[in-house]
Amino acid sequence: MNVLQIFGIVFGATGFWKLIEILLQFRVQKRLKNAEINNLNTQANSLVVENYKLWTENMDQRIKELESKNVFMEGTIKELESKNLSMEVTIGLQRDRIIKLESKNAEMNQTITNQRERINELEEEVLKYKN
Repeated sequence: MNVLQIFGIVFGATGFWKLIEILLQFRVQKRLKNAEINNLNTQANSLVVENYKLWTENMDQRIKELESKNVFMEGTIKELESKNLSMEVTIGLQRDRIIKLESKNAEMNQTITNQRERINELEEEVLKYKN
């Protein structure tokens, strides 16, 4: 039994150390996986921050472009407002001129009507003297 006890002790000790080794390897693998997961999370967060930074820079550039375009458009609007005011003045003057011409036209039509009547009267007198 002595040999069997020694054999049992050796076999038991080897199995015990093998079990401890397996448990330690499992624990190390678990830590390694957690470290890899944390590393991937950190990389993903870094990419998100970098993308946000690029997006912000692009938006800042776009805002500057739009602001400069806005300044240009404000200048154009002021020019158009000035032209519009000038045209409104011109339209007012033209309207006054049209009113004057219409009144002159009415006077001329009245004069023409009066002269036709006078011509008709004179033609009638001429016809009286001819007959």
